[in-house]
Amino acid sequence: MSVRTAFRVAAVQPPSFAGAEEHRNAAQACAFVDEAADASASYVVFPEGYPGPYSGPMENDAVARLQERARARRVWVSAGRLEPGSTPDTFHIAHVLIDDRGEIRKSYRRVQPNHPVFNAYLMGGRHHVLPGDELMTVDAPFGRIGMLICSELFVPELSRILMLRGADLIVAPGGGVHGPTRTRLTDTWRAVARARAAENLVYVVVTQNLFSPALRGRTCIASPEAMLAQRDDPGIALADLDLDRLREIRSHYYDEEILSPPQKDNQVYLCRPGQSHDRRPELYGELTRPQPDAFEYHYERRGLDTWRAEYEKIKRRP
Repeated sequence: MSVRTAFRVAAVQPPSFAGAEEHRNAAQACAFVDEAADASASYVVFPEGYPGPYSGPMENDAVARLQERARARRVWVSAGRLEPGSTPDTFHIAHVLIDDRGEIRKSYRRVQPNHPVFNAYLMGGRHHVLPGDELMTVDAPFGRIGMLICSELFVPELSRILMLRGADLIVAPGGGVHGPTRTRLTDTWRAVARARAAENLVYVVVTQNLFSPALRGRTCIASPEAMLAQRDDPGIALADLDLDRLREIRSHYYDEEILSPPQKDNQVYLCRPGQSHDRRPELYGELTRPQPDAFEYHYERRGLDTWRAEYEKIKRRP
């Protein structure tokens, strides 16, 4: 597959509908695809669980409608939905990647879902969102996409694995809350997006549902060198991503050439070129050792009612 050296991505932060009104997301999502395509975007990224199903009825054809619109407008689309699990009352949250022919290339199931209390809050009472067990990258005409969902971006190991698999951009569609909470994470989210981009020398795309106009969104698009776009209110954030620049900063270290005075602007670097190659894997063994107070995501194997013991386990640690 030939890869374009520059392309435009559209990160959509929609005024999302939930519950019984969730079916309204489908038409809105198709309109956002049209708006993004009119703005010359090649890739449109929607939030976690959008357009659905997510908190509303599982009978929802929103993704199928987005497939038709992606084919008509010749764009790639990341969409979100809930998928049934293998046992009753269980689900997977999926990041569905649709290509410009309207075909689903991958359906990535979140490997580190939220805990049951948060799941029930976000997803209309559905507590048991089980983990997938496979990380995914997909080749597109504009580069290799690494797929995450929401707060998985806060887990640096996941982004690092996607980088090692050759990802040029990591896409982390986010959920969003329905009203004021104790947490105010917009600035932290953007700091994490910038960090993942800088440490892995990739582009990072974050989106979020805005269920309430009173809330501030966190949508952003980060490069290894700068924040390219961000949006607090409903709408689309656009950014042009340059794969030639990515290759440039991936192929240099901070030595002779890098430490010499620049002769022109494009020789100035705002990140550490070569950073993704500075590794000591022989020192990282502790990352794979079991942690006694770690949440066991596959609690369902012992019974769905065992989730509370996992949730409370951290409180018993000194």
